[in-house]
Amino acid sequence: MSDAFVAVCPSCSQKYRITRDKIGMRARCRRCGQTFKLLDEPPIDDETIFGWVTEDDPSSSSVLGGTGIFSSSFNESTQVPVGNRWVHPTPPPHPRVKLESMADEGVSFVFSPNQLDDRDFLVSFPHRCVQCLSRDALELHYVVWIDKTSAIDAALISETETRTHRSLGKLLDEHGLKWFKALEPSGTFRAPFNAPLVYCICPQCSVPGAVRGRVIRHGMEEMCQLIIAHPSVALEFFRNNGGKNEPEYKKLLVFSRQRRGNQWKSLAIGIRNRIGKWYVPKQGEKFLGYYADKDFDQTERGTAGIILTDRRLIYKKYAALREYPLDKTGTIDIEATKARASVEIIQPDERAATLSTTPLAASSLARTLSGLKKDWQIKVHAVT
Repeated sequence: MSDAFVAVCPSCSQKYRITRDKIGMRARCRRCGQTFKLLDEPPIDDETIFGWVTEDDPSSSSVLGGTGIFSSSFNESTQVPVGNRWVHPTPPPHPRVKLESMADEGVSFVFSPNQLDDRDFLVSFPHRCVQCLSRDALELHYVVWIDKTSAIDAALISETETRTHRSLGKLLDEHGLKWFKALEPSGTFRAPFNAPLVYCICPQCSVPGAVRGRVIRHGMEEMCQLIIAHPSVALEFFRNNGGKNEPEYKKLLVFSRQRRGNQWKSLAIGIRNRIGKWYVPKQGEKFLGYYADKDFDQTERGTAGIILTDRRLIYKKYAALREYPLDKTGTIDIEATKARASVEIIQPDERAATLSTTPLAASSLARTLSGLKKDWQIKVHAVT
């Protein structure tokens, strides 16, 4: 098909083979339900952002035919669950939130507590993990307003933050469009701060530090402050709340793009702090990735795992702390099932190390290490 090109859904990265006479038309993705404009070269300052943040999504490896993605009857404001996803309501004409700052610890927004009475606002977080951007096995967590309770309730706050309230997929299966009504208000806070402002975490990622809620004062007025660690999540949150046409949106777009190329700053600050207790970068060394140990729960993310830099692999688990220089021959041996992967690091004259992680993390480690063109072998075995 010489007149064909591949169009990519900007929401979920699903690919479609389309004839060029369809350029400029609007289509609806069969996988996630999102509508988008078919562009041969999408503008970098608008819809391509969602392609950037999902380039590692498994869906990006498949190409479907274009049949059935055009629909003149589809209404963008219609909310429909499609494949355990939620097509968000049309953003409001004016922003519900104000972008306050962008920093290493996250992107800060402020808004009136009155917004906590708005259903569309309460469901405006993107339905992807706020840490790794995965869409799989998402669990709902409530934003915790730590300033609205006393220090004596610190343990209760921690429990509220880390407790999984519901599975998003099960809610959509059981309640469809009314899934949000099945959520109970938080018993920790008084109204309106007990409203279920929900965000998603996958089972492999850590909750603390991903999204933080504060209540601050602007003069005599009380305001909510929300700090979102991952800039790509913050960008989509801002867009869903009417921020797309604000000058700050493009600044956040650039910030998100820059962060995406900085693997260290893409980690939540709590994880970075825990990693910093056992990983000390060398001068001129480039951090390429952190791969968590699945034997540790979400609250311990950063205390164990593997660090990959352009010079070495660093392994940490319990009392073991081992380093494998990449300028020496080595082997990465991966045994993977659909749910779990075992990664063994083998290097002559060094003790071997084994990491229990996810297949996606193991694949990412292998791909990144392979890209360094070092004298390392990578072996992969599928286990049934």
